[in-house]
Amino acid sequence: MKMKPCILWVCLLAVLAACAAPAEQELTETEGRLLLAENGTAILVTEDGTPIALSVQAEGDGPWAGYHSGDRVRVTHDNLKETYPAQTGAYDWERLEEGTLEDVRSETLETLEGLGWDFGREVHAPAAEPQTVEDPVTGYCGNTVTEVVLDGEAWSFWGSDSVALTDIVINLAYDPEAVCRCLPEFTVNTEFGDGYGVNLTESYVRCEAGQASLTEAQTEAVRAIVGRNCK
Repeated sequence: MKMKPCILWVCLLAVLAACAAPAEQELTETEGRLLLAENGTAILVTEDGTPIALSVQAEGDGPWAGYHSGDRVRVTHDNLKETYPAQTGAYDWERLEEGTLEDVRSETLETLEGLGWDFGREVHAPAAEPQTVEDPVTGYCGNTVTEVVLDGEAWSFWGSDSVALTDIVINLAYDPEAVCRCLPEFTVNTEFGDGYGVNLTESYVRCEAGQASLTEAQTEAVRAIVGRNCK
């Protein structure tokens, strides 16, 4: 009779162990692109664009130190909660390759941003009116030479395209407080100043004096000039 309590405890422990085992087996590995929100939350964006908010279950501070938005990762996690974005507990993760925010599906980013998530992304729009200085530089001739540095290669040209591009970049009203974190796509050097970083996707020009937005018409004009002279 004295052995029965022991047998009962053994049986109980066996049952508990059996119940705990499936929970461990339910962990799943999912690959995708990492998104690090400004509030510290990490989101895994799967190959089909599904966002999954990750609740870190591992111990330690700064679990995502050294990681960046856009990194391709493999995450070991538990079941998904059917919310938007979906939620899950993350137990382990591994970086498969480095990436940037541009590697994350733009539709997913826009949807999450529309819900109030902030990923530090600069969203630009063309200026409604030309942002030019009050006294623009005028009077230079068609012999002025302009250089465009694109993808490590430099193209120099003159004539009407040189005058038009020079006129745009040197007469913008640059604002030192408007400089964003987006990188220029190419650089324009003129005889009146150089180092003008241009981003036609985001419609801006940047130099030592600051940054100014281009109008839609100016953006298309610069795109056409670059297309004609930088082949």
